[in-house]
Amino acid sequence: MYMIGFGHLLDQVMGFLLKVKRAKFVLDETRKWMWKGRGSTAHNFKQHLIVGQKLLHFVDAFHQYVMDRVYHSAWTKFCDGMASATTLDEVMEVHEAYLSSIQRQCFVASDKLWALIASRVKTILGLALDFHNVEQTLGTGGTAASVRARCEMELDGIEKQFDECVVFLLRILSFKLNVGHFPHLADLVTRINYNHYYMSDTGSFTAIPGPRTRQ
Repeated sequence: MYMIGFGHLLDQVMGFLLKVKRAKFVLDETRKWMWKGRGSTAHNFKQHLIVGQKLLHFVDAFHQYVMDRVYHSAWTKFCDGMASATTLDEVMEVHEAYLSSIQRQCFVASDKLWALIASRVKTILGLALDFHNVEQTLGTGGTAASVRARCEMELDGIEKQFDECVVFLLRILSFKLNVGHFPHLADLVTRINYNHYYMSDTGSFTAIPGPRTRQ
């Protein structure tokens, strides 16, 4: 029963990581054929590239956070704990602490706040797939005016929802940092808010987006 319970926790974490990796893969692929001209039939092509890059920056930042900050740091601590464990109970305690740590830092724990954060991250991962589908439609014969208009509307919705999710995440994470010491969250905020693109040092939002201009 012990292994079954913790196997479920590990499944949650790995399932979440696979979603991140899938989003990263489709965005990388989309960017490749957009730059090769397959998406050049899009109206306002430059804006399509900008939306794609915003999505890719977030997914890349989150992927690096999970792989570098969460897994590497937690694994190093796990190895140190295992090396010093002298009894089976201590081994189980170290193992439990490791799984709980990566589960919490990947926001797949049962805590309501973590679940709220995870829901926005999953929304963004889903938007990455939606963006891929829009560009694929445009790149594989979506030249009819009605198809292009529908794709433009979908892209507007993707960008709007993405920006809302990022602003929400930064507000929640910043609030959490103000009431406690969470180095992994501070690192994630720095990655997402690189060069203070969204939020200044004082916590004010410098790039709350509005409707994009059609050309």
